[in-house]
Amino acid sequence: MNEPTQAKTEPIQAKASPARKAERRPADWRALVLLFFVGWILMYANRTVLSPLLKPLGTLWSLSETQLGLLSSAFFLMYTLLQVPFGWLADRFGRRPVLVSGYLAHGIGATLCGLAPGPGAFLGLRILTGSSQGSYYATQYALAAASIPVERRGVGMAVINSGMAFGIALGLAASGTLVYGLGLSWRVPFVVLGLVTLVVAAAMAVLVRESGRTSASAAQSAPAAQSAPTVQPAAHPTASGHHFHRNLIAACGASFVSMYGFYVILTWLPYYLQTARGFTGAQAGNVSMLMAFAAVPGGILAGRLSDRIGGRRRLAVALLPLAAVALAAIVAPGGPVFLAAALILYGLTGKLVVDPLLVALVADAAPPERYASAFGILNFFGTTSMVLAPVITGVLAERTGSFGWAFHLAAVLSLLGLAFLAVAREE
Repeated sequence: MNEPTQAKTEPIQAKASPARKAERRPADWRALVLLFFVGWILMYANRTVLSPLLKPLGTLWSLSETQLGLLSSAFFLMYTLLQVPFGWLADRFGRRPVLVSGYLAHGIGATLCGLAPGPGAFLGLRILTGSSQGSYYATQYALAAASIPVERRGVGMAVINSGMAFGIALGLAASGTLVYGLGLSWRVPFVVLGLVTLVVAAAMAVLVRESGRTSASAAQSAPAAQSAPTVQPAAHPTASGHHFHRNLIAACGASFVSMYGFYVILTWLPYYLQTARGFTGAQAGNVSMLMAFAAVPGGILAGRLSDRIGGRRRLAVALLPLAAVALAAIVAPGGPVFLAAALILYGLTGKLVVDPLLVALVADAAPPERYASAFGILNFFGTTSMVLAPVITGVLAERTGSFGWAFHLAAVLSLLGLAFLAVAREE
C-alpha cells in the first residue's frame, strides 16, 4: 500500500524542486552581486589609499617622481601577470577556492603594508597585495556571469563594478581623513583597510558556494549551501566561437586604452592637484572623489540601457570619445568649477562605466565553462595599462615639467578604443 503513495509523491517532489530553485535564484544572484560589490570596494580602497600619500612618502623616503611611479606600477605588475593563470586555475579547479584564498592573502598583504619599516619592505608588500588581488577579477565575474540572468547581466555587472567607485572614494577618504584630517600616521589607513578586508574574506568563505562542474565539493555539501548565495547557471544565448574571439579581442584592446587613462587619474591626480594646482592633501582627495561618485549612476544607467535596448558595443563607442575630452580637460586652463566638471564627465563616461559593458560583451558570447579564463585574458590586457600608466606618467612629468603630456597621451589612447570596438559583433 505504501508503494503507490511513494510513487505519487516522487514526481510531485521532482516538479516542486525546480520551482523552489526558481524562487530562490533571484535572491541568490542578488546576494552574490552585493557581496562582490563590497569586495570591489576593498580592492580599490587598498589601491587608492596610496595616491594621496605619495607626496609625504616621497619626502619621507627621498623618492623622485619616477621612483614614486615605479612604486605604484610594481603593485600592478604581478596583478597583471597573474590574471590568466588565476583564470585558468579557477576554471580547472573551482572558482570559489581561488577567490577566497586570494582575497584572504590580499587582506594580509594590505595590513602588513602599514607595518613596513622602509621603502624596500613597503614595495615588497605592495607587490604581495597586488599579486593576491589578481585572483579576484576573473573568479568573481565568472561566478556572477554564471548566476545573473542574461536579461539582467548588464545592470548586474554594473552594480558589481560600481564597488570600484566606492572603493576609490573610501581609499582617498581614508588617507585624507585619517592622515591629513586627524594627523595620524600614514600607516593607519593601510592597517584599518587591511583588517576590514580580512573580515570580507571571511564572509566570502562562509557565503559563496559554487555548483556545477567547476566545484565537486559543492555537490557534496549541498545541504549546507542552501541558505548561502549559490551560483545557478544562467540561461546562455547561442553564440558562435567566431563572435566570442572577435569580441574578446575587441574588448581586450578597448579595456587597455580605457584603463590607461583611468590609472593616470587614479595614481597621479592627487599629486598633480597638490604640486601643480596648489591644493592641500585633503582638498586633492576630496576633489578626486568627484570622478568616483559620478561613475556610480553612469555605470548603472549604461548597464540598464544595454539590457533594455542591447548594443553594449555601441554604448562603449559613444562613451570613449567623451572620456577622451574629459582627460584632456583635466589639465586644461580653468578654475575649480571647470576641473570639477571635467572629473564628473570622466566619471560618467570613463573606465568604470565602460568596463562592465566590455565584461557583458564577452560574457554574452563566451561559453560558460570558459568564463574565468576569458575574463582573466580580458583583464590581463586591460591591466597591462596599470603597470605602464603610473611610470610613464611619472617619467613624462619629470622630463617635461608638466602633467599635460601625460593626460593628453591618455586622451589619444582613449580614442583608439573606437578602432578596437569596430571588430566586435553582437547578436
